[in-house]
Amino acid sequence: MMCPWCDQEMEQGFLMSSRPVIFGPEERESVLWPRKKGEVELMKLSWTISNIPAWHCARCRRVVAEHE
Repeated sequence: MMCPWCDQEMEQGFLMSSRPVIFGPEERESVLWPRKKGEVELMKLSWTISNIPAWHCARCRRVVAEHE
């Protein structure tokens, strides 16, 4: 995948976590329940490690990820 910011090749890999990973419109102290309006759960709380496909641009230091 080409980086949408600098047009360089991105490295394919995975984001990994055993905790929830949340995208939201505002910073929070904790990402546990309840979810706030506008938040998207990219990875769920799990007893094992969750993996989602992602691409990393070393030049821009940005990550692009797929989620359900």
